[in-house]
Amino acid sequence: MRWGRALTSFWIVALALALMLGAGVVAAKAQADQRAQWAKSKHANRLRPTLEATADGRRGLTAAHCGRCHSEQGFLAWLPQMQKGNSGLIARPDGSPADIQYLVSLGLSRFSVRPQTCTTCHQADYQLRQAGTTPLLPAGFRAIGVGLGAQCMLCHNSRNGAIVWNQEDPRRYTAPHTASQADVIMGKNVFFVDYGNNFISPHATFIGDSCVACHFRMSKAPHTFKVEVTVCSRCHGPDMTASRVQGPTKTLIHELEAALGAKILASKDRIRSLRAWDAKVYAFTETVTLDPATITSLHLIEVAGQQGVEFTLSGGRKIQTQIGELRDAAGRPTFATSDPIVRAGWNFWLVEGDDSWGVHNPRFVRQGVLNSLDALK
Repeated sequence: MRWGRALTSFWIVALALALMLGAGVVAAKAQADQRAQWAKSKHANRLRPTLEATADGRRGLTAAHCGRCHSEQGFLAWLPQMQKGNSGLIARPDGSPADIQYLVSLGLSRFSVRPQTCTTCHQADYQLRQAGTTPLLPAGFRAIGVGLGAQCMLCHNSRNGAIVWNQEDPRRYTAPHTASQADVIMGKNVFFVDYGNNFISPHATFIGDSCVACHFRMSKAPHTFKVEVTVCSRCHGPDMTASRVQGPTKTLIHELEAALGAKILASKDRIRSLRAWDAKVYAFTETVTLDPATITSLHLIEVAGQQGVEFTLSGGRKIQTQIGELRDAAGRPTFATSDPIVRAGWNFWLVEGDDSWGVHNPRFVRQGVLNSLDALK
């Protein structure tokens, strides 16, 4: 009898150990798969934090701005601050501005900085650090009731404050930060459209977890955050593909791009000088006196967070600069900040930086682009 009970106990213990071992193997494999997927994502880019988030590198004190989202250490220092109501630059614990020494002590240095890893987004129990609703974002709004996508929106927003839609002079040449998905999906921060809360996309509020629903739950490799080509058909039927939205939207966006370029070229005779930007050294290098007759074409670009242009001159030389660095014969800005080009340019870069070509919020994008085209007439 004793031997029978002992044998039964032995097999129970053995089975429990086997189950624990099997669960451990499964968990280890799952974690390995997640890490392999993450390694293929843009979040794993180790060069970007070195360029964008190092206080002892090219960024200097501006690492307190870019380091918030372009590094793990910066984000983890900034998140509690934002959750307490300060979504501005990384600050010291007493609320005073961070200096180089403090930023380096956080790990924002060339030898210590890390990209976004598991612990950037996940707590020790694997739960996301933010869910449901965001704090006030650097883009000047809160995203309410967006599920797990709240984590994504902490960084994927325009980060340049709220836009007053009918403001005639924004008093700056700023471009929205490239990762402007939260603004677009929530229908925020465009000129010429009285957006309010009228343009929130159903993709933000009615599909459960917003960003996470399509970029994670419906993905075969969720930690790459790449959407499947067929993701739209999961909800909208087999005949609905992203290209059906993207095609017409690309046409509109390219029309706005062309209209902006034409408007600038129409005023090229007023351009007499500019400060040339060198992207390789990330700095202005020289002031160029320009014969406007030599400008043959232009391409819209972003230059250090500002709206910019790349001119092609006769002979093939290309010069990059910010729109605010174009000067007339008297040394004044060729285009004032009140010029519709500046506001329409913001709208262009907002929808271009969203990178979904309208899929996130087609009605909002279409209205913003159409109204921008009207403003340029």
